[in-house]
Amino acid sequence: MRRLLPAALMALAACSAEPDAPAAPANDAAPVAIALPAETAAFPAGPAGELLTQHCTACHSADLVTRQPPLTAEKWQATVTKMREAYHAPLDPAQDRQLVAALLAVQPR
Repeated sequence: MRRLLPAALMALAACSAEPDAPAAPANDAAPVAIALPAETAAFPAGPAGELLTQHCTACHSADLVTRQPPLTAEKWQATVTKMREAYHAPLDPAQDRQLVAALLAVQPR
């Protein structure tokens, strides 16, 4: 009986196996294109806006930055530090004070 069980299981597995479905040809997939709306938001004109445009808009829209809840200078400093250390943003620590001041200047009141 012990010898018949493995043979019976193998025969059962061979009978129940479905044939492989043919692979879809690579050219059957239609290319997908999406149109994103143009970025219309911008930081306010002036030194703060220019600094934030230069250092933040490579990854963030102006809308994202200006629609954050009002934060303290300490919270903005923590955010700038996180961008540099966790996400490797090319931010010079010597500019942290300027960046924090600019973020404070453009946040909603």
